[in-house]
Amino acid sequence: MEIANDNVLWRRANELFGRPREQWTTVDEMIYELPDYFNNDVEKMEKMRFKAIKESLNHHYEKSRFYNQLCKEYNFTPDDVKEMKDLENVPLLPDTFFKEYPAENPKAVFEWLERISTVKLGNYDYKGNDLQGFLRWAEGRLEGLVNHSSGTTGHYSFMFRDKITFQRFYFAAIKTLLNIPDSLDDEPHYVYPGSPNTFLTIGKWLGEGAKVFSESKRHFLTDREISMSIARLMSTGHAKSFKEKLILRALKKAMIKGEEKMITLLEELDKKREQSVIITPPFQLYSIMLKMKERGIKLNLGESNSVVFTGGGWKIFENRKVPLSEFASMVEDTLGVPSKYYIDIYGMSEMNGLGVSCEGGYKHLHPWIHPMILDDNQGHMGYDEWGRFAFLDPIANSYPGYIITGDRVKLLEKCPVCGKPGPVLDSDITRMAGAEAKGCANLMRGLMAEEFKKAEKK
Repeated sequence: MEIANDNVLWRRANELFGRPREQWTTVDEMIYELPDYFNNDVEKMEKMRFKAIKESLNHHYEKSRFYNQLCKEYNFTPDDVKEMKDLENVPLLPDTFFKEYPAENPKAVFEWLERISTVKLGNYDYKGNDLQGFLRWAEGRLEGLVNHSSGTTGHYSFMFRDKITFQRFYFAAIKTLLNIPDSLDDEPHYVYPGSPNTFLTIGKWLGEGAKVFSESKRHFLTDREISMSIARLMSTGHAKSFKEKLILRALKKAMIKGEEKMITLLEELDKKREQSVIITPPFQLYSIMLKMKERGIKLNLGESNSVVFTGGGWKIFENRKVPLSEFASMVEDTLGVPSKYYIDIYGMSEMNGLGVSCEGGYKHLHPWIHPMILDDNQGHMGYDEWGRFAFLDPIANSYPGYIITGDRVKLLEKCPVCGKPGPVLDSDITRMAGAEAKGCANLMRGLMAEEFKKAEKK
C-alpha cells in the first residue's frame, strides 16, 4: 500500500491501521487514497459515497439476520436504492439501540451481540462474571475495538468494532489529525489529559490512537484504570455508599493533581520547542487554561507547529457554553497556538467519521458520511433547517451504521466561511428536547464544576 507521507507517524499508521488493497471496497478507496478529506469535487464524492453505501447495505442485508428482518418490516431491499433520494428510505436505528441488551451479565450481552452483529464472535468460552473482563475477551475475538458509553442513564451503550471497522476508522482519524499541522516532526508529543486505560469511549479511542506516537512521547493525565463501575459513578456523581464517596473524593484529587502535571508538561514542551498534538475535551482544557491564566502562565506552543484538538461538546455546569471563537482566542492567548491550529471535533460512539471545525466553527464531515436531518416524525428535512441528526455510515462492517441520533443540528449545503466544498453542520449542536444527556465528556463535568466556579471567580 502506498504510504501517504514518508514520516514515522504515517508509516506507523499504515502498519497499524492499513488494509490490503485487494480487500478494498469503495469506502476504503475514500479513506486510504484521498489526499485530503475536505477538499474534493462534490459530485465525485457524492458518487463514491452513494456506491459505498450501496455496498454497505448489501453487506448488512446479507450478513445480518437482524438487519435483514428489519428491512423486511420496512418492505425494503438494497435494490430499492437506485438514486440519491432513495437513501431516505434506508431503515435507521436509534442510537439508544446499542443499550438494549437484556441484562448486565456477560452471557446476556454476548447473546444480544450475536443477534444484532453482522460479524460473529465464535463460541462463548468466557469464564468470568464481570463485564470489564468480558469486553477484553470480546475485543480479542474481534481483533478490533470495544468501547462503552458513560452509563449516565443507568445503561451503557456498547459498540463492537471488528478489525475492518477498527482499521478504517483509525486510519481516517489519524490521517485527519496528521494533515492539520503545516509541518510534521518525525516524533511529536501526544498529550491527552485523561486515562487511556479504559473501555470508556473517549479514553479508549484516544488511547488506541496514541499508538502511532512513540511510547516515550505519549503523555496522559493518569494511567489509572477507569472501570465500568467507576465510569458510571463519575457520570452520575451519586455515591451510594461510604466507599463510593471515598472513590469520588480520590478522583477529584487525582484530577487536580493530574492537571498540575499537565501544566508542568506543557511548560517543559514549550521551553524545549517540542511539537505537540494536544487532544482533550474542551471543558478539561478550559480548566487547565483557567489555572494558567490565574498564574500568569503564557506559552508559545505555536512556534513548534503544535496543534490543539477538542471534542465532546460544551455543556459545562449549569449549561454554560463557551462560544467557539472565545475558546479559540483563549487557546491562542494562553497556549500560543494560532486559531487556525485549534480544531473542535464533532463525533459520537456510533459514527465512524468526524465533523472537523474550520475557522468559522462549522463542522465539515468526512466525505463518506451521508448526513440527514429529520423532523419529529422522522420525516426528512432540507438544508438550513433545525432538526434531529441522522446519518448513513458505510465504514461500519460489524454493525449497521445507519443511525438516528439525539442531536439537534442544522445542515448547510456549503460552508459560509472557509469555502471548502461539501455540506457542513452549524457549530451550535445541542441535544434534542427529551433526549438523554450523552457523551463521555459529561463524565468529569460534575467532578470539575466546583473547580470551574472557583477559577472563574478569580
